[in-house]
Amino acid sequence: MDRRKEACSIIKAVNEYKNKQIKDYELIKKVCNYFDLMKSEDLTQADLSFLKYLSNVCGIPHYFDLLKLGFNKNINIDDYNLQTIAAELNETALYLPNMCKVHKYQKEILDKFDTTKINRFFLSASTSFGKTHLVYDILLKMKYDNIALIFPTIALLAENLEKMLSDENYIEIREHYKIHTLSDTRELGEHNIFIYTPERFLSFTDKQNIKFDFIFVDEIYKIDNEFILDEEAQENERDTAYRVATYQLIRNTKDVLLAGPYIKIPEKQDSSFRQFIIENKIEILDYNNFEIVDKTYTDIKSANNYVIGEELKIDFHKQQNKGDRLIELAKTIISTGENCIIYCSTRDMTEKAAKKILDSNNFANHSCEKYNSFIKHLENNFNTEWIVIKALKQGIGIHHGLIPKYIQKEIINLFNNELINILISTTTITEGVNTCAKNLIVTNDKKGGKDLKKFDAQNISGRAGRFLKHYKGRVIVLKNHFMNILDSDGSDIKYKNYDKNVNKTSVDIFFTPKKYMTSRDKATKLSIIKEQRLKGLPNVLFEQYKTVSRKDKMLVYDNILKLSSKEKVAVWDAVNRIHTRFDLSWTGFEIIFDKILKPIITNKHLLSLITHKTEKKYSIVIVKLHNYITGGFKALVNYEVNNKQSTYDQAIRSSADFVYNILKYHVVKYLGVFDLMHKYINSQANSCSMEDIPGIDRLLSKLEYNAFSEKGRLASDYGVSNNLLNYYEYEENNQAKANDIKNSFDNYELELYEKVENIIKT
Repeated sequence: MDRRKEACSIIKAVNEYKNKQIKDYELIKKVCNYFDLMKSEDLTQADLSFLKYLSNVCGIPHYFDLLKLGFNKNINIDDYNLQTIAAELNETALYLPNMCKVHKYQKEILDKFDTTKINRFFLSASTSFGKTHLVYDILLKMKYDNIALIFPTIALLAENLEKMLSDENYIEIREHYKIHTLSDTRELGEHNIFIYTPERFLSFTDKQNIKFDFIFVDEIYKIDNEFILDEEAQENERDTAYRVATYQLIRNTKDVLLAGPYIKIPEKQDSSFRQFIIENKIEILDYNNFEIVDKTYTDIKSANNYVIGEELKIDFHKQQNKGDRLIELAKTIISTGENCIIYCSTRDMTEKAAKKILDSNNFANHSCEKYNSFIKHLENNFNTEWIVIKALKQGIGIHHGLIPKYIQKEIINLFNNELINILISTTTITEGVNTCAKNLIVTNDKKGGKDLKKFDAQNISGRAGRFLKHYKGRVIVLKNHFMNILDSDGSDIKYKNYDKNVNKTSVDIFFTPKKYMTSRDKATKLSIIKEQRLKGLPNVLFEQYKTVSRKDKMLVYDNILKLSSKEKVAVWDAVNRIHTRFDLSWTGFEIIFDKILKPIITNKHLLSLITHKTEKKYSIVIVKLHNYITGGFKALVNYEVNNKQSTYDQAIRSSADFVYNILKYHVVKYLGVFDLMHKYINSQANSCSMEDIPGIDRLLSKLEYNAFSEKGRLASDYGVSNNLLNYYEYEENNQAKANDIKNSFDNYELELYEKVENIIKT
């Protein structure tokens, strides 16, 4: 590196910035690159003074701090001058009352929040911008009474709960607020923070009517089904939950912050998302170009030699096979002491990539001594042939949506703590996961069977490099069209409730402003309301389980009434057995699924599980539900292995899909609607309150949380093993049994117990 040439170049950039010839984000990129070049150099007092000045003139003083934090540089400035003093004074303006330091662009947003005004903003920014961190600074400044923080996944919910309860910067928050994460919470404080997923928020509002002063909705792009990062090539109904929850919150809350990464701001005034912004008086904050951690991109094709990110040299030795090139890339990166994430398009591909790397024996000497307790735990609770265990032994983590949640969480911890070197993942790395990797290898330009959008590609690229750890991240594209997608124009996000020309479901028409409804929509809505009135059904029935349409709820109501006397007795028996002794009546639930719920179910997987029967004429869903209730996740895996001749890897994926996607989401929703209508019908027949009618609430709690007790549900959200969950379940009512379980904890579970206790007791 020619230091004089680079110094002249950066001085020129600063002058261009001061003369408004280049933008803030362009200067940030140049300063970031300069720091990246200087991080390995011997730095004089003059260098340090100049770097201090640069970090402040670009508004990111953290760049200077990183020299010490990440690269062990002595950054004490002894030779102060006017320039250095000015930089120090400028930096003091970025310190908050709790002595937490933000960068200039976070401060710009924070300063927009004013207690005397209505504050409603939509923030789109790069993954390195620090959007979620900013939320807590807003809370500290504004001191709202009731706050809702909406995150897309339980993993993100748990991560933010843990941060709020353990980070020393947020002592004031946990002292001032009562924090809630469970949907059935009733003991509210004077000041409350509700941390929910959209589904859990809607479940909470089914039971409570509360006025919020501030809402934060993360990953707002999920209002648009096409933007959901899901490898399944089918419609994902969770966009409905996001839209309904957002619609309710926006209409009833004064201050709002909606956020997401790299969301293209629609230019057309009549675009549905822009109409949503205008209608709700929301100000757009576009920081998409502000890459606080810069990226270098290398497109690996057929050449033999590459210099990656100007530093990493690789020789493929004439290897043209994509799998062999992946191994060579990973081997070269790890040999430099760095780690890497490998992006794959599907869950199956992550495991195939892991097997390919394992078979190469390039990482067989990896030591797993520091996390051997976790390996032993997995071996004692899962088959030793499971690819996840085999991979961990060689320092490789596999991460996708069908790995048990607590294992996913531990794998990320191991990776971020540099105990494993390679993380092979699907799009799950972009949702609810904070990773720390300089290198990202992209093996495919799809997510499942769907082409990646530009938005997806930017979000995936954002995993390369981490703020306060790296100046730059490396994105390495391995024989695919990922770069073409990044260079494309991208597509606009849509909010279908604000577009008159888009067909709306019978759920959406009840959450759509009149001006965006067609005459057909209005007629459909009136027809549904008329049918509701003819049946004499109160509105309270339709204010719960809002993502199930009124029409479908009325169909469930009709289907219950149509049952024969014998079928009604069987259904009552099923309800009572769950209510009194938590025992599953196969006959009763067969009627519930097949006769009552099947006509309203749209999910193809669940329909298949209801339609296909065992030799004893029971639906597969009943068999799986029984196995899960009586034996947990392990029983489901054994069922798959024994009855479907699945490999153990396939059995794990299939069982996890059933638990996380079918039971926790679809089955809970549909059984909840049945329970609601069954209680109503019988309360009318017996002239009593619905609360006096037995229901299947315990089953719904089991399916949503895999727990009944409050501590058990909190532990479930955090992510724990089944043994730990059972401990918390028994601790409330059977201390002796709980002690027996605790005495059986393995070393890993004892470590996990200490972490969970700190969260639950805080």
